[in-house]
Amino acid sequence: MKKFIVFFSLFIFILNHSQVKENLVIPKNPKIGLSLAGGGAKGFAHVGVLKVLDSLGIKVDYISGTSMGAIVGGLYASGYTGKDIEKIVMETDFYNLLSNANNRAETSFFNKSVDKYLLKVPIKNGKVTLPSSISSGQKNIYLLKELFKNVSNVQDFSKLPIPFMCVATNLESGKMKIFEKGDISESIMASSAFPSLMDPVKIGDSIYVDGAMTVNYPSELLKKKGIDIVIGVDLNQGLNTRDKINSVVDILNQVIDFGIVKETKNQLKYTDVNIKPNLEGLGVTSFDEKGKILKSGYTEALKYVEILEQLPKKNYDYLRIPINPIYSNVYKIDNLEVENNNIYNKDYIIGKMNLKLPSSQTYGSINKMLDKLYATNNFKIINYDIIQKDNKNVLKLIVNEDSNRFFLKFGLHYDEIFKSSLLANVTIKRLLFNNSSISIDGVFGDKSRYYINYFIDNGYIPGIGIYASGMSFDLKNQDKFAYQTWNWYRTEVFLQSVWKDKFAIGGGISYDIFKGTDLITGSKKSEKFLNPYIFLKGDTQNSKMFPKRGYYTNIEAKAYNFFEKSTEEKSFQIKADIRGNFPITKFLTYRLRTFYGISINNSSDFYKYYLGGIFDQNVVNFVRFNGFEFGEASNNNILTVGNDFQFNFMKNYYVIANLSIGNLFDNFDDSKFLRINYSSLGLTAGYESPFGQIKINYSHSLKQKPGIFSVVLGHWF
Repeated sequence: MKKFIVFFSLFIFILNHSQVKENLVIPKNPKIGLSLAGGGAKGFAHVGVLKVLDSLGIKVDYISGTSMGAIVGGLYASGYTGKDIEKIVMETDFYNLLSNANNRAETSFFNKSVDKYLLKVPIKNGKVTLPSSISSGQKNIYLLKELFKNVSNVQDFSKLPIPFMCVATNLESGKMKIFEKGDISESIMASSAFPSLMDPVKIGDSIYVDGAMTVNYPSELLKKKGIDIVIGVDLNQGLNTRDKINSVVDILNQVIDFGIVKETKNQLKYTDVNIKPNLEGLGVTSFDEKGKILKSGYTEALKYVEILEQLPKKNYDYLRIPINPIYSNVYKIDNLEVENNNIYNKDYIIGKMNLKLPSSQTYGSINKMLDKLYATNNFKIINYDIIQKDNKNVLKLIVNEDSNRFFLKFGLHYDEIFKSSLLANVTIKRLLFNNSSISIDGVFGDKSRYYINYFIDNGYIPGIGIYASGMSFDLKNQDKFAYQTWNWYRTEVFLQSVWKDKFAIGGGISYDIFKGTDLITGSKKSEKFLNPYIFLKGDTQNSKMFPKRGYYTNIEAKAYNFFEKSTEEKSFQIKADIRGNFPITKFLTYRLRTFYGISINNSSDFYKYYLGGIFDQNVVNFVRFNGFEFGEASNNNILTVGNDFQFNFMKNYYVIANLSIGNLFDNFDDSKFLRINYSSLGLTAGYESPFGQIKINYSHSLKQKPGIFSVVLGHWF
């Protein structure tokens, strides 16, 4: 009687659910397979299905997956529960994974000084080369290595807690590749390398892209493994109608879906229980809707509870690998091995990673060190393994060096002083030395100018740098200094020692030429200075435009015309630009900006401290100050304090409220230097666009004077 009830229930279920294979018969002690389709963000629906399977205690004997199905399936096969994977999905910023943006805090000092370009075009063999995708996949490596650390020593995927395989496509032959052995992180990377979003993945002598290009719904593979009942999660929504094809991306997805739709119909023949979540209106990049997508998978899977309950349950001895918290696995790294490095030697790599040997490391700390190496922009992608050699742990890096040496870069900018500007740049790597870079900027517009940077980066050992610039700008409302149009040319040679790419210390000699013209009388003034100096710098800000954390420090001491034989007292200046960014909440940051400038024996009016404007360039001794025109007030000594409260109310939108106080004074002979003679309030609306910053600022001096409206567009240069 009990068997009859089960059979009758199953018969009624099949009648009511067209997604269950017709005439399905569940054999005794069946082997259960799980087929997970690809679909980008739509693949989060797999997690909802896994949660239902876990709640029913279903024993899965084999998993096959493509693309996002490979990622989710690989995690489940490696010991994660559906609930574990849900937590990973909800806590992961998938847009950040695809952005491929460098961690600015780890970028080299040289790159921090030249991070101002909108477009970067490599030149190879005299020809422009376009990027192969949006992302190299480097951040995906960090995430996958960390997530799969507990099974990193498993080379045969059939030995995982649940046997597993994933599908990729050979880019050269167009044929399907089934990964069942090797590095599981690397295999899943290959399976999910969607064309245009991620670079193809090289494994052995072949390169691979997303498995969806051949088999997006790998059910047949499970049948070939002897699986009796295949439970599939089908993410395909069919082809779009013309009213839903409105962009280049829509057209590309539609063309790719031609093959996917056809092959999915074929795979349905091998799928016994086809779970098809309702994903109407959702796409491969709908990462903001991950909660909704996950729920759709859960809701759809609940409709199949009656038949799923007929399947075998896990035994008590069915144990998963314990999932340790991130950073919990500690390894003693005895040595470093590097593969495929032809340009950058092992010592350079160790130095940039700041790796000490031997030392204890976690996968998390290794990822952070590799991020420093990747931030040099000298590598396309860096993979790694921890391997055993002679009873020692060896960190093995498999690198793909960026062999491009020549780059054209471009930028656009508008501000209150230089007005509209177009930037054209030539950057050459490894000029004379492997660890050197030269950047040549030509700025064309209302105020043309140039910048040249050349630096040999030796890390701790002092490197040699050369800097040159030339520019012209005007002053407004400047009553203490008659020369209101300036031409300024600077050439520097310096030595600089860098520590962890966060601190730099050094010294050098600068040669300055100033030419001033009085706009009223037409009189001219010209002065030249040869000035030795020393400096200490630090920069860990996470963003140059809208920093939320980190600090910036630039302390400099300079002697003016120190080598001249003169009976006059020598002139000196010490200045310090110190900023700190302190996150209060996820959306609110307090930013403290301070500037101190002291003159000993006044040198020249050109080197006085000038206060005013929201101008944020490093121009002589001009100091930003809201509520005042650029360079409106000047004197020999300065102290300013800016207090910014930055609110990030949407992903890239900001509102910044500012209170600034400061003082300019002639000397320390009386108590005037203790006064606050300048104060202002400011409000800025900002947007961090793909083309740089957009800032609209209104500021008002607390003295009786009109407010000032300013606009800044694009990166500073």
